[in-house]
Amino acid sequence: MALFLSNKYPDTAKYEADTQKNIDDYKRFNEYAESDELKRITELELLVNSNEFKAKVEKLKNEKFKHTAEYRQLSKYITLKKSSEFKKYFKYLASGMPERVSAIENSDKRKELTELSEFIRSSEFIAAKKEKGYKKSESRQKYKKQRALKKDADIRLFNKQINSSNYKNYLNIHDSERLKTYRELEHEVTTEKFLEFKRWMEDKKKFQKSEEFSLIQEYNKLLKSPDYTWYLKTQKHNSFQSIDKWTLSFEDEFSSKKLNHEKWLTGYYWGKALLDKTYVLENEQQFFKESNIHIGGSGVQLTTKQEATDGIVWDMQRGFMPKKFDYSSALISTGQSHRQLYGKIEAKVKIDYSKPVTHAFWMVGEKMAPQIDIFRFEGKNAKSFNAGIQLMNGKGPEKIAKPVKGGKFDADYYVYSLEWTKDKLEWFINGVKVNEQTKNIPQDPMYLVFSSHILKEDVALNHPANMNIEWVRCYQHNN
Repeated sequence: MALFLSNKYPDTAKYEADTQKNIDDYKRFNEYAESDELKRITELELLVNSNEFKAKVEKLKNEKFKHTAEYRQLSKYITLKKSSEFKKYFKYLASGMPERVSAIENSDKRKELTELSEFIRSSEFIAAKKEKGYKKSESRQKYKKQRALKKDADIRLFNKQINSSNYKNYLNIHDSERLKTYRELEHEVTTEKFLEFKRWMEDKKKFQKSEEFSLIQEYNKLLKSPDYTWYLKTQKHNSFQSIDKWTLSFEDEFSSKKLNHEKWLTGYYWGKALLDKTYVLENEQQFFKESNIHIGGSGVQLTTKQEATDGIVWDMQRGFMPKKFDYSSALISTGQSHRQLYGKIEAKVKIDYSKPVTHAFWMVGEKMAPQIDIFRFEGKNAKSFNAGIQLMNGKGPEKIAKPVKGGKFDADYYVYSLEWTKDKLEWFINGVKVNEQTKNIPQDPMYLVFSSHILKEDVALNHPANMNIEWVRCYQHNN
């Protein structure tokens, strides 16, 4: 299945500019990491984020009077004071009636009435009423006196009050635990200490007056520092992983006037390094010529063209055989100068696609397989290429690759990258991952090869096809 991208890959020039900016930012980032400003920010950060400091700030900033025990005391006091029972009690108390009722109750006339009432209920009085001469008797006088006292204004007031709801409420509240609690609360909430605490808790600017506020202000001001803002944003993006984790192991900017032969072979490694011969395989219709390698200080170009050429082919049955070719092409490899196991391999390349040329950027070790194809253009046009690996199984060659689309690869340079670990292969174009392989991962050192081939017979190449390589870089993982 092909990997389709909804958008084009990042512009190559922008991608490279961003990469260089990332390197410059990395230097700036490390310098700021050692700055006095960051040290102060770190110091304040530890302080203002400590549990102790947070607790102080929380209390200063958020605790209201209503959150305190004092508020609960005041609320309880107000609730009691506003209750209908206490309102009636204090109103009744303020009227002076309890004192008057008490005075009447303890008065001589009240005592006399009580004594007379007890006499009238006695058997002595009942017997006296039946005796002759009762109307002029002392018992009769006591009866009349009792009747008169009952009509006395004070006595009538007393009797009315002790049966009233106000007096009953008064008796229920007076000398009760509730009234005792109320008196205690009233005393507490009217002290100067309580009132000062209430004023402080209700001060809307108490937090702004604190040392904690001053420290937070300093901290927040430093947090808005342009350098720190940039540092924090950069740290969050963690964009330096691509720099931190790699160490450059090989590079060529092709900035000289000639190809560096200490770095590059111009034919298959097995022929050039071991036999000092250039050859091609029996299925190839082109021959590699060093004259098809052009370098002028800003990259190297490998050209494939229609051209009658004498060369050598490797025949599995007969060995090296001379052959006349209709096409010439070019190949460069690091087979003798640089090999590595795992890491990051990348190159900035543009292809001039002309069917039926196959342009390839690949890696291989001492054997023909496994082979990693970083890219292999071999389709009808330059809108897709294959990225994957080639293996040898019991039945012959096996390709495990995916077509990659999403760009006009003959219209501009692109940075093609491979990241290789023990357990994974990942392919990228201008930093965008386009393929991943987690099986059949090669475990031997490999070298780089750039080559262009014609693999079909009786085809026409209407005009030369070029592969332009601006630079090549290899990195080893720091771990």
